Amino acid sequence: EKRVPNKNEALPPRDLSTNMKPLTVAVLFALVFALGVNSASVSLSSSQLTLNGNAHIQFYGPREAIWAGLSNGHRYPIINSGDRIALRSAYTSGSYVNYWMRCKSSYCRWYTCPGQVMTSSAWSSCSSYMFYYIHAMGKMNGQPINSGDVVSLSSYGYGSRYRLYCGTSTSTKCYMASTVSSLTGNNWFYYNYVTFQIFSKYATDGTPVQYGDVVAFKYPYAYNSAWLYYYSRYFYPRSCSSNSKSSCATENRTTGFKIFKKL
Repeated sequence: EKRVPNKNEALPPRDLSTNMKPLTVAVLFALVFALGVNSASVSLSSSQLTLNGNAHIQFYGPREAIWAGLSNGHRYPIINSGDRIALRSAYTSGSYVNYWMRCKSSYCRWYTCPGQVMTSSAWSSCSSYMFYYIHAMGKMNGQPINSGDVVSLSSYGYGSRYRLYCGTSTSTKCYMASTVSSLTGNNWFYYNYVTFQIFSKYATDGTPVQYGDVVAFKYPYAYNSAWLYYYSRYFYPRSCSSNSKSSCATENRTTGFKIFKKL
């Protein structure tokens, strides 16, 4: 095995209620739902359902698809420290839209898993090396992970001792390295080579990263402008143009990911 030297917000139920507040949701094509209206005004235009008032909404469909289908301005379940996550390519067209990052003990690369949303069945049917536990420095399990937080990704497939590591060379592949099973206290600094900064396109820095956000992972251990970057079939620590979240945590870039958690 390769080694390196020297470490919920509860899911809202399917029954959603509004209380005299405007609500705009994107209605997914072929998604069936029931709407019980009580003193509410409802309008439907194209794919937009607008509700203002009191209502009871019952959705019939995978809850992951419902959350992922909401507009970017809507707030989804947040990503918490300790969550099991999956990272899909943030490309919006082409073959990459169904690619998910899979990390083994010698490399990380894109790998296919059916669909653009990680449904409940996919968490058990797709490769276990595509899933990670995300932990944030200074936070206990269940506390929100904010855009800009320092995080570490441990492997669901190999176990918590294996963590995402990229090294200092732009030509060395990122991979799951055997390090330490738990990062606490000063271990975050001692094992800084398995830490990243997570940035979200849709969250103001210092506010929670949420389900379906477009994110990118900065890797200061290599050098200040290094990010987790897909290049020539594998992931490396490489520079992203402008070295900013606006240019790196975005769609259709080799540094952009869509983040999902197990609901």
